[in-house]
Amino acid sequence: MPVESDLSVLPPKRLLTPRRIDLAVKWRFFRHLLGGTDKDAEQVYRWHVDQRIGPRMQLGLSTDQWKRTTDDYVAAARELFASMQARGFLPEGAIPVDPNGELLGGAHRLACAVALRLPFVSMVRLPRMVWAPPWHRDWFIEHGMSAKDLLKLDDDWELMAW
Repeated sequence: MPVESDLSVLPPKRLLTPRRIDLAVKWRFFRHLLGGTDKDAEQVYRWHVDQRIGPRMQLGLSTDQWKRTTDDYVAAARELFASMQARGFLPEGAIPVDPNGELLGGAHRLACAVALRLPFVSMVRLPRMVWAPPWHRDWFIEHGMSAKDLLKLDDDWELMAW
C-alpha cells in the first residue's frame, strides 16, 4: 500500500511519455465519444485492442476477468467516459506510475482525462518498474497499422500531448 507521500495531484499531460503513444488511440476514441466526427476512431481503437490483447483473449488469459472480447473493452471505455464526464477524475482512482514516471496502469483513465480536458488527475508512484513493453510508434508499425492511420496517430499524439 502506498504511503501518503507517494500520492500526487497533477495535470494529466504531465504523465504522457513517447513510450505510450497508444494513449493517442484511446484519446482519439474518447474525443469521438465527446461528439467528434472522426468516423474511424472506434475502428482504430478496436484494432488496437485486438493487437494488444486479442491473442490473450483467444486463449482465455485476459487480465481483466470480465473483459473477454473487444466489445467488452469498447463498452468499458464508454462507461469510463460517461463516468468521468459526469464526475471528473475520482481521487481514489490514482494512476500508478513507476519511479521513472512511466505508467503501470490507468492508461484509459489518463487518455479520458486528457480528452475531457480535466485539470488534474491523482497519481501514485510505486517502487516497481514498468513491466510492459513500450507501445511507441514502432509497435504500431510492427503490428501492421496502415500508413494513413500512422499519420493520424502522429497527428493525434501531437494534438494530445502539446
